[in-house]
Amino acid sequence: MNEVPAHDTERMRQDWNEALELTSRMPLHVPDRDRVDVLTARLRGYVEVLAPRVETANTAQRHDTTDRETARWLLSRVRHTLDQGPGPDDRTAAVHMEDLALNCRALWAIHPHCGRPASSCRSHFPQCSR
Repeated sequence: MNEVPAHDTERMRQDWNEALELTSRMPLHVPDRDRVDVLTARLRGYVEVLAPRVETANTAQRHDTTDRETARWLLSRVRHTLDQGPGPDDRTAAVHMEDLALNCRALWAIHPHCGRPASSCRSHFPQCSR
């Protein structure tokens, strides 16, 4: 299994923090849609890489534990968020971005092997170069 390089960790954290900062001003201020779309694409890419890793690690556990149940719940939420998409207007797109940021942060926290340098950002997260 490939691991996420350490420099990707920082980029990922910056992206989810920016997304959460932008949505913290809602509902009074809806973030700029262009910025929302850029962050949404990046966050979606991170989530699409991390979710299968969490699922694999969770499946490998032998016994049902609270952590395993938490991972199952999180993966269900992640699938729902990915299936839902950004919605028809700027407000729903911003809420979707916020959901992706929260999912990304939670997947990162729960994954036991993330953060060890292995290869370049571009190989794991092509959207980083955009």
